[in-house]
Amino acid sequence: MRGYAGKAEMSAEAHPVVAVLGGGQLGRMLVQAGQRIGVDCRLYVPGPETVTSGAAPAISAAWDDEDALRCLADGATVATWEVEHVPLGTVAFLSRLVQVYPAASVLVNVQDRMLQKGLFDCLGLPTAPWMAPDDLESCREAAARFGLPLVAKARLGGYDGRGQRILRCDADVVEAWNQRGPYGFILERFVSFTDECSIVSVHGQDGEIRHWPVVENRHHDGILTTTLAPHPAWSPGLQARAEAIASTLLRKLNYVGVMAVELFRNGEVLVINEVAPRVHNSGHWTIEGARCSQFENHLRAILGRPLGETAAQGYAAMVNCLGTMPDAHHTEDLGVHRHDYRHQPRTGRKVGHLTVVGATVAERDARLAVLQQRLAAITV
Repeated sequence: MRGYAGKAEMSAEAHPVVAVLGGGQLGRMLVQAGQRIGVDCRLYVPGPETVTSGAAPAISAAWDDEDALRCLADGATVATWEVEHVPLGTVAFLSRLVQVYPAASVLVNVQDRMLQKGLFDCLGLPTAPWMAPDDLESCREAAARFGLPLVAKARLGGYDGRGQRILRCDADVVEAWNQRGPYGFILERFVSFTDECSIVSVHGQDGEIRHWPVVENRHHDGILTTTLAPHPAWSPGLQARAEAIASTLLRKLNYVGVMAVELFRNGEVLVINEVAPRVHNSGHWTIEGARCSQFENHLRAILGRPLGETAAQGYAAMVNCLGTMPDAHHTEDLGVHRHDYRHQPRTGRKVGHLTVVGATVAERDARLAVLQQRLAAITV
């Protein structure tokens, strides 16, 4: 069958085999984490381009190719995904062939932002007031109830700021409704915040939960550019509040694996932005900056292994490389850890990330400042 290997070729692995839906940079980092702990990953790539080419066995086929999905599942110990925009039908079909973690029920509750927000409300978790409009009049009702500006978010899809827009006047409201996608959108009250932050957590099959430190996330045009770990305003209280939010969601969803909760911070108050049911960009610093990375712990969790320690090692900063990957000579004197995703250069595209770790905040920040100056001179 063209596009993927046959059973004989793909049944020879001696290690546990994790089937991964998706073949982007998150898949590559799962492969690398697996290699360190004796776990083999097998990837399912729905498009012609993959940054994991050559890193692990890969199947290239459409999401609805049942023969290819059977091949993916053949001999696999467990399956997972690295992107949450997988069709529900794909995950449901794969679940009949092999155990999938997180379970398909997680996508049902999280993939649609309307259902995700409803889940927050049901659990009494702090989130911005919202509504899902049925027509233009209900859009105007939301504007009257919550006040302008409003944030419109596509119910399905969207990432790095895509599928979102701020509505500042009635003309924006009308335009948003007229240009809505096939699945509609939700409207949220605009949240004033001190900064954006997140907590990445892992839930094992045995019910154990571990959390990495809360981090600050800095964005430009909706794209994450820099993560500081731990958060510069980190405190035991901030960590406890974030952990309580994440733990409530993990338990309610019967979640197994790594999950990120994106948050707005306003002083001591945290408000949920949204949930990412997978390993997450704001957790990339954990590869060098924590005792056990989010990628290794995700594999440990879904395989039923004991979870690794999530404590930070020093102070880390992760910087996304947008547009082009800098040559090594730009960063080698800074002690930078390079992660090249092998994407084709394109303006605004995440093509890799760089991490610096310091023994002190001052050391980390000094290296980060120099790194950002150099990147600014070469970014497309």
